[in-house]
Amino acid sequence: MSSGELTRIDGRPISDNLQEIRAFLITWNDSLRLESALKHYRQLGVHRFFVADCGSTDGTLDRLSAAPDVHVFAATGDDSLVWLNTLLNTYGAGHWTLTLDTSEMFIYPHYEELELPLFCRYLNHVGSQALPCVSLDMYAASPLADAVHRPGAPLLGTCSYFDAAPYQMVRTDVCPYFEIHGGLRQRLAGETAGPPPVLSRVPLVRWQSGMQYLRGTANISPVIVATMMGALLRFDFLSDHRDRATSDIAINESTNLYADVSTKFENSAQLVKLGLMTTARSYEESVRLTAAARTAKSA
Repeated sequence: MSSGELTRIDGRPISDNLQEIRAFLITWNDSLRLESALKHYRQLGVHRFFVADCGSTDGTLDRLSAAPDVHVFAATGDDSLVWLNTLLNTYGAGHWTLTLDTSEMFIYPHYEELELPLFCRYLNHVGSQALPCVSLDMYAASPLADAVHRPGAPLLGTCSYFDAAPYQMVRTDVCPYFEIHGGLRQRLAGETAGPPPVLSRVPLVRWQSGMQYLRGTANISPVIVATMMGALLRFDFLSDHRDRATSDIAINESTNLYADVSTKFENSAQLVKLGLMTTARSYEESVRLTAAARTAKSA
């Protein structure tokens, strides 16, 4: 496929099975995080990946090209939003889709026990088209230089802390109709001028032809948004942070991000308790019934 600034590299066949959950990513020199991210999403239940690579030189492209469930596109130019919307409308229409950075780990209430296809089945059942999320920056309890990640290992094993508070939700007139501010990025920005970083995202969407992301995954054309909320755990702050320069936060390798508000990640129930993720009574009942059915089947 060649479409504008995207040129398809692989020649693997693409199934027309609309039950597939598909992930869409943009990569650039992501070999440190790539294997860990793909492993997490495969374990969740993602069936197929569509990746726009922006000229990686660290082996990322070779690893992507070797994976049988990945379709790779060479991306030129600098409009990542065009790349994503093009891929989503070409390969995502009719599917539940996840749109992510390789540094992001998508989770939702009970993700540890309920696979993503079943979670999406629940969202279909209640008539939701998308799940909003809060983006939480993860970091180690040590200087950045010591946050050395081993490719393929769990990212939470390298950076397991996040800011538990404060966060604020502000209503807006663009879908998902709110913004979330606060967390680590606002703590580091302090009282500097300018708008605060936006931490709300809409990464999980039952995509329909003609939909568009409007500002990264922070805003999307109107959809029916779930009353629940998930989270994107973001792993920018590894030992390669300075070389990648993927963050708008200027910090050096000797910086230790750990502070009084730092909390070690435990599980999805912890984030629900903190109010950073939200659930619904009908979803909790669905999870309970699924667990009971599995127990009965294995007995």
